[in-house]
Amino acid sequence: MEEQTNTCLNCGSAEVQNYCPVCGQKAQPTRLPLKLFFHDAIESLFNIDNRWLKTLRDLFIKPGKVTREYIEGKRARYLPPLRIYISISIIYFLAVQFYDSSQVFFISFNAADQKIEGVGTVVQYSLFFLVPLFGLILKLFYLKRKAYYVEYLIMALHIHTIWFVLLLFDIFAEWMGGLSDHLVIKIIATIITIPTTLGVFVYPAIYQKRTFNDSWLKVIFKSFGQILLYVTALISIVGLYYYVIFDLIK
Repeated sequence: MEEQTNTCLNCGSAEVQNYCPVCGQKAQPTRLPLKLFFHDAIESLFNIDNRWLKTLRDLFIKPGKVTREYIEGKRARYLPPLRIYISISIIYFLAVQFYDSSQVFFISFNAADQKIEGVGTVVQYSLFFLVPLFGLILKLFYLKRKAYYVEYLIMALHIHTIWFVLLLFDIFAEWMGGLSDHLVIKIIATIITIPTTLGVFVYPAIYQKRTFNDSWLKVIFKSFGQILLYVTALISIVGLYYYVIFDLIK
């Protein structure tokens, strides 16, 4: 792991001890061990400020920028990855509970038997806990790059944060479409749904293009493989759930 320096990695000020006297960022090495990464997130989890919107905005319109700057040590301007992810996922799960849809992408299923209606819940919470796996998948696709696993975990958290935001738009579109049978309302709901659904697949490619500056061909190929492995893991979890449920009701 890299040693700490006496220069602030966020603003460049010299003579930094424990905290920068100019911007207030805590002195930390650029290469974060897993323990320090989680400590950083938990320490500030409940200290919400305007960085929340800035982090979310830059994640959305500047894919890869927040991750690069966070890994480079420029962390004072953004929320820790785990904190922004948890806050968005909480909003997402509350929205799912508030609006019980059988059509929302990735979050629910039409179950004929009430005993397997819990599959939707399994998928919802699987998305939350599969983040470490997605980080591992990212690392496997970039083995030649000498980076800690935690850096790919940060990438996975940021990508999942945007996925949940896109799915929130999807929920909103479903809610809007259910308000009225008017054609204009249905068209608006569809206009919202199409780009948000495509964004789930397109965002990781753009994100990795701007983060690693690989060719588009490599990025598209890698993103397709990553999502394929990820969806396979998700389907496996659902399949295991079905197997356990059917075994119990025999």
